[in-house]
Amino acid sequence: MSADLRSRPRHRPTRPSGSRASARRRVPVLLAAVVLLLALTGTSLAATQVTVINAGGLTAVGPVNTEIGFPAWYQDRTGTRMEPCLDGSNPLCGFLPGTIPDETLPISFPDNFPAEFFYSLAGSTLTLPGGSPGAPAGRAVLTLGLEAAFPNGVGVSEGNQMVFARTRVVVKGGPANAMLTFRHPFGSLTIDTDSTGAGRLVQDIAPAVGNFSTPLKGNFGPFLTWDPATAPPAPAGYAGDPAQTHTVVGGLADYNLFSVTGPGLSAQTNQFTVQGKVATNTGVRGDHADINGSFLDVFATSSGTTLQVDGVSGQYATTPMTHDPDSDRHYARIALESGATPPTSVTVTNLGDNPVSHATVSLGGIQVSQASYDGTMLTVAANAVAPAGYPLTVAGIGTLPSSAPVAFPVSAPPAVVTVSSGSSSASLPVTVTGGPATTAQPIVSPTPDPGPVIDGSTTTGPVAVATVAAPSLLRGGTTTLDGSTSTGAVSFAWSQVSGTPVTLSSPTVAKPTVTVPFATVATAGSPVPAPTATGPAVLQLVVTDTAGVPSAPAVVQIAVPQDTLAIAAGARHRLGTELRIDGTSLIGGQAGVLAPPTSVVLYDVTRPAAPVRLGSAAVDTLGNWSLRLKPGPKVQVTSVLVQSTRGGTATATVATR
Repeated sequence: MSADLRSRPRHRPTRPSGSRASARRRVPVLLAAVVLLLALTGTSLAATQVTVINAGGLTAVGPVNTEIGFPAWYQDRTGTRMEPCLDGSNPLCGFLPGTIPDETLPISFPDNFPAEFFYSLAGSTLTLPGGSPGAPAGRAVLTLGLEAAFPNGVGVSEGNQMVFARTRVVVKGGPANAMLTFRHPFGSLTIDTDSTGAGRLVQDIAPAVGNFSTPLKGNFGPFLTWDPATAPPAPAGYAGDPAQTHTVVGGLADYNLFSVTGPGLSAQTNQFTVQGKVATNTGVRGDHADINGSFLDVFATSSGTTLQVDGVSGQYATTPMTHDPDSDRHYARIALESGATPPTSVTVTNLGDNPVSHATVSLGGIQVSQASYDGTMLTVAANAVAPAGYPLTVAGIGTLPSSAPVAFPVSAPPAVVTVSSGSSSASLPVTVTGGPATTAQPIVSPTPDPGPVIDGSTTTGPVAVATVAAPSLLRGGTTTLDGSTSTGAVSFAWSQVSGTPVTLSSPTVAKPTVTVPFATVATAGSPVPAPTATGPAVLQLVVTDTAGVPSAPAVVQIAVPQDTLAIAAGARHRLGTELRIDGTSLIGGQAGVLAPPTSVVLYDVTRPAAPVRLGSAAVDTLGNWSLRLKPGPKVQVTSVLVQSTRGGTATATVATR
C-alpha cells in the first residue's frame, strides 16, 4: 500500500459497450491506502504537529457484521450513523479502479472484497504559491477519513479487519522552509516545509486489528455532509457525491473551511469532496449460545426488531427471536431434533437490515445434554465440541468415553453434574426421575471431641513453584511472576540471579510485577553506558514455611529482545542550514505497533570525550525514525551515536554537504 498521498485524475477504463462495468462512474478518492504510521510521520519536526484536537467527535460503534467482519455502523455526537458503502456499481461509494478484484461481480467477502473502504471520507485542496520565485504553484491536500482496511502485506482475510480515523495534510511545491498553519473542520495543525516546499502530517487513530472502538478516541467527527443550504442537495441517504465538490456542515465550532496561513500567505476554501452512506441498518451482535439438555439457548443484542436464528437441517428449525420492547436484548430457546449432532455454532440474522446482517456465535467446549437419577443410577451424557475432546470427566463420578449416555451406580447423586476436559467445563442440575423414599434412621448422639491428635510423621519442608505470565518481554514492558502454587509457604523471597536487570514491585509477595526498564529515555541528556549484564533475566523464588525452613530455589527466565538500529545512508549536516538523519529500528527484523512506541536519542560524538545531545525521534509502526534540525548545531557534526529505548545502538559518519 502506498505511503504517499497523491491526487488521482478521474479515470474511466475502456470497457465493452453494454457491460455492467462500463456504466459505472469512477470517482476521485483522496486517500490511497492504509499506511500504518504513528501520529507524526515523514519528517519528524517539532513544529509539525496537531495543535487543536477534537475529542468526542465519534461516540459509538455498532455490532460487527460477521459476514464481512466489520462494524455495522459508526455514530457521531450528533447521532448521525454511517455504514459501509459496499456496492461496487454505486458511484456514491467512490471506489478507486482496481480496489475491487472483479468489478463486474457483486462485492463478497473475502473473494471479491475491497482492500479498503470508507464509512466517511472528506477531502479538500488549496493552491499555494511556489517554493521559489517563478516556480509553478504548489498545493496542500487535506484528507479526513474513517477507513476500513487490512494490515499491509496481509490482504483481505478473516480476522485481520481494522478501522482507523485519519487526519492527513500533504504539502507539495509550497513556500520553502516555512511554518504553515492549517485549519480544517476537525481542528488545526502546523507543518514545517523543507527546502523544496514539501511537508506532511499524518495522524492515524488507531490501526488496531479487531479493536473497532479505537477510532472513537481520535480527532475525527462529526461526519461532514453537504450543506443543505447550497444546491444541489445531497443524494438521499448519502453524505454527498464524491464526484463533485460542495460546501459542507458538521465542522468543529461550525468551522467548515480548509485554510492556511504562513509568512506572507493566507488562503482558504469551502469546497470539499464528501462520501458516506447514512446508516439505515442496525446490525446484530451474537452474545452467547449454549445447549441445555435438549434445547439450544441463543442470546443476541440489536436495536432491530426482526431477528431470527437460522435453522440447520437435521439439527434445529429456523426460529424468530423474542425481545423486550424497551431494550436491545433478544433471546430464543430452540428444541434440538432427536438424535441430532450438536451444533458447533449458530447464526443470528437481522432481517430488518438491507442487506441483512449476520452474527455467528460459537458453541465451544462441553455441552451437558443429560443428568438424571432414577434412585440407583445416575445417567450422564455430554458432547465435546472443539477444542474439548473425549474422554470427559464427570466430577467425583467417572468418565464419558463418547457422547453416548453412561449410567453410574450411586447411592447419593450430586445436585449438579459438572463435566470437564482440560480448561473446558459445563454443568447441568440433576433431574430425579424415580427411586424409593429414604429409610428413616435413629438419631445418634455425636461422639465427644477426642482432643488434638499428634502426627509424628517427618515433613519434607516447603516447595517453591515459580512461573511467569510472559516469558519474553521488551524493554518498558511488565509481566507477573507467580509463586502462589508453592506448597507450605508462609513467606516469599524473589531475587534476580543474572541477565538483563529488571525491577520487582515487591520481592516478598506471591505475585509481584516485574518490569524491564527502558535502556534510555527520550529526554536523556547524555549517552548511557553499555550494560554490564545482558541476556535473559533469570529470577529465583525461595519460600519459607511456618518453622522458618527455606525451600530449594525455583528459577524462571524472561527473554529480553532488543531492537536493531540502523542509520540510513545520506546522513548530513549542512552547517547553518540543516541536520538530517534517518534510520530504522526493528525487533527480530520486524516492525509493528508498540505501546509505548520506541524512541531514539541522537548524540554528536564528533568529539568522543564530550558527546552533545542532538535530539530524539519516535519510531513509527513501519520501523522508521527521522531527525531534522533547522538550522541545526552551530558546530560541524561529522559523527553521531544513536541509542534506543529498547536497547539498540548505532553509530555513523555524517556528510558535511
